[in-house]
Amino acid sequence: MKFIKAPLVIYIYFLCALALTFSAWAEVNPELMRSSVVVVAQPEFSLNKLQSFSWAKQHADISVGLKKTSFSVSSLIDVAITQALRKKAYPLEQGHNKSMQIRYHVSLASEMSDKALILKYGLSPGLRGNSSDAKAHEQGVLVVELIDPELNKVVWRGAVEVFTGVETTDKDRQDRVNNLRIELFNSFPGAVRS
Repeated sequence: MKFIKAPLVIYIYFLCALALTFSAWAEVNPELMRSSVVVVAQPEFSLNKLQSFSWAKQHADISVGLKKTSFSVSSLIDVAITQALRKKAYPLEQGHNKSMQIRYHVSLASEMSDKALILKYGLSPGLRGNSSDAKAHEQGVLVVELIDPELNKVVWRGAVEVFTGVETTDKDRQDRVNNLRIELFNSFPGAVRS
């Protein structure tokens, strides 16, 4: 009888460990937390004279599908971009004439295809997912543009693409957006102080 109990206990232990591992994996599939980032800057892009940023007129272009959600997409992104630029030593100074201007676009893949992104913004991040979890979630894209006030044109543009609807709470959404802005602004130059 003891001979049978030992393998049975070990078998049950491994079965429980496997179940716990699977449930933890199913809760957050690492593939769903992936993102794809692409950044493009114009050759004349220089921030030497710019010491702050401001929002461009109608700076938040949010797609119809995301406007229907219960949380404010624009407020999440505004906070994330403001924090990212503050860490690079660019405070928000609305209306300052030497401020770089920021605007952004957010859409779902069903509303703006890769081809449309390339035509409108000249870039597409290119996130792909092969798992059944990934195929069950739509992809969303955030495009951020920096406008130089002297040149009056876009001199820096970055895009990040993610699987949408993965988070269940506002805090999780804000955390994810904050992590994405770190990725997006990672190569963004810090302010030069004299």
